[in-house]
Amino acid sequence: MDKSKKAKYLIGVDLGGTTIITVVTDINGKVIASVKCLSEVKQGVDAVVNRIVDTIYATVAKAKIQINQIIAIGVGAPGPLSTKTGVIIDAPNLDGWVNVPLRDMVKKAFRNTIPVFLDNDANAAAYGEFWVGAGKKVSNLIMLTLGTGIGGGIIIDKKLYRGPDDTAGELGHISVFPNGPVCNCGNHGCLEAIASATGMVNRAVDALRLGRKSILRELAENDLNKVTAKMIYDAVLKGDTLAKDIMRETGRYIGIAAASLVNIFNPEMIVFSGGMINAGEYLFNPIREEVKKRAFPQPAKRVKILPAKLGEYAGAIGAAGIALKELIG
Repeated sequence: MDKSKKAKYLIGVDLGGTTIITVVTDINGKVIASVKCLSEVKQGVDAVVNRIVDTIYATVAKAKIQINQIIAIGVGAPGPLSTKTGVIIDAPNLDGWVNVPLRDMVKKAFRNTIPVFLDNDANAAAYGEFWVGAGKKVSNLIMLTLGTGIGGGIIIDKKLYRGPDDTAGELGHISVFPNGPVCNCGNHGCLEAIASATGMVNRAVDALRLGRKSILRELAENDLNKVTAKMIYDAVLKGDTLAKDIMRETGRYIGIAAASLVNIFNPEMIVFSGGMINAGEYLFNPIREEVKKRAFPQPAKRVKILPAKLGEYAGAIGAAGIALKELIG
């Protein structure tokens, strides 16, 4: 008998508002195969669950293994959700998903023969970086996902910290500017409202409307509604003063929040993921400067501030890792 047939594998699924990413990994977190497809959430819950199941079968086929070699399935999804009941409570990024028993729906699709675990997508990404990514050699890690919004995850003593309501890690909702713009959560001056890609664009557009000179107008073809975070980065590379000011200020706000996290959690590492990290040192330098300035000296000296390594696959890989962790305890 082929010894490879005895090998055991994990499935990790990252369900986003736009895309589903599914991977097969071995028990050490090595990706064997992956499949991506559109999530098409407007088609309804049942259709999305069917797409998740289809991607699982497709990934298993691509990996050239059998479905009975899968020992657990992990799904990372937008919250709020309950890891205990496996229910998505009310996810703003999944329109109409209220009290959806996603875990049990996926489990039923495999005739309840494979254990399925559900967790927050940002938690899954954080666990992925801890398990096999930038943080695989540390015990205490915080991850911030920088994109349209800002999410996060917290690893303490090699364990994912969720809190009693599964809401720990909402790091984008640290208040960094009490009288700042209104956030989607209803609060004022959240990190997400100011320093996400959306917040960065909003600040740039406000400055342009107040008369600041910038090549951003040219890049956006004089339509301020077309300004994007990538345009700001492109303008930084061209030496544009406004773009450099916006990027530096963005890093400064993120650094203020990161310094608080260093003082509270004393992590060995803060990992940043998402499209914004492509700005490199233009973003990371002001983050590090603020941490050095505001955090206690010893933890500030200890903490490493790094970009993530797993890219868009962090959530799916982390979901697989969480499934393994929950399976073996």
